[in-house]
Amino acid sequence: MDLAILFLFILTFGSILVLPGPNSAFAVGQSLKFGVISSLVVPLGFMSATGLHAIFIFSGIGLIIQEYSLALSILKWLGVLYLLWLAYKSFISKPLTIVVSPKEISKLKMYFSAMFLSLTNPKGLLASLIVYPLFLSAEYVYTEQAVILSFSAMAISFSVYSLYSLAALALKNRLASSKLTNQIVGSMYLGAASVLAAKST
Repeated sequence: MDLAILFLFILTFGSILVLPGPNSAFAVGQSLKFGVISSLVVPLGFMSATGLHAIFIFSGIGLIIQEYSLALSILKWLGVLYLLWLAYKSFISKPLTIVVSPKEISKLKMYFSAMFLSLTNPKGLLASLIVYPLFLSAEYVYTEQAVILSFSAMAISFSVYSLYSLAALALKNRLASSKLTNQIVGSMYLGAASVLAAKST
C-alpha cells in the first residue's frame, strides 16, 4: 500500500475521532469515575469496536446495513438509553461512593460497555463507510489494504481515546469533591446521549 495514501488516511481518520462526541464523553466520564484503569480498558473497547466496524465494511456487511435505516436508528437509540442510564446512576450516587479503585467495576464490564457504546453509535459506522473506500486502490491487493487500514484505524482509535482518558485523570486531581465528580460524570453522559440522539441516521 502506498505510504502517502496511508498517511492521508491516518490524518483523515484521526481528525474524525478527535472531535468530541459520545465516545470521548464516555472515555472522560469513566476516567473521572474509575481512575487510571479506565484510561486503558475503555480505549481498548473502542479499539475493538473500530476493528469490528472495519470487518463490517470490508466484508460488505456495512453496505447492507446502510440500506436499512431502521437498523441504524435502533442502534442509535440503544446507545442513547444506555448513556441516559449511566447519567442517572451518576447523579443519584452518594458522594462518598466515588473512590478511585480498580475493584469498583470489572475490567471486562468496562471493556464491553465501551465497545457496546461505540457499536451503537451510527456515526462510527457511517464514517467508516465513507472514509475507508476513499483510500482503496485497484493497484494494490484488496485484502492487504483492508488489513493495513483496519489496524491503522484501531491504533488511531486507541491513541485518541487514551489521550481523552489521561486528560480526564489530570482534571480529576483538581476536583474539590467526589460530589462534584458525580455531577460532572453525569453531565458528560447526559451530553453524550444528547449528541447521539440529535444525530440523524
